[in-house]
Amino acid sequence: GDPEAYYFNHKGTDIRLNGDMQVVLNALGEPKKYTEETSCAFEGLDKSYYYGSFYLETYPQGDKDFVSGWWFADDSVTTPEGIYIGSSKAEVEKAYGTDGYNGSNAYTVNKDAGMLTIILENDVVSSIQYSIK
Repeated sequence: GDPEAYYFNHKGTDIRLNGDMQVVLNALGEPKKYTEETSCAFEGLDKSYYYGSFYLETYPQGDKDFVSGWWFADDSVTTPEGIYIGSSKAEVEKAYGTDGYNGSNAYTVNKDAGMLTIILENDVVSSIQYSIK
């Protein structure tokens, strides 16, 4: 895949935006929770997988599913730059710079077809989400 594209590593597996979900399923196995709904944008089903420390969402294309985004559910997972739920505002700025603020408590980083959104509460990271634009 594109090294510049968004990804995070979980148990030795790189999970990438627009990556093949089957690769992830083969590596991580069955999720703790799974839901699906008819896709608004694509033919088929949008699917959501919960792996305990993060959620993954997919979109259908042909007979495959591709990763459309994920968000972290606890502080046991980190971005490739080392940011996690509970990181300080200073750590976020050190990792990504200071020009990503979108309002006072939302910080966004855009890269290629992806977007990273970090929500801060009282200068501490409370939410980390990746999505395709």
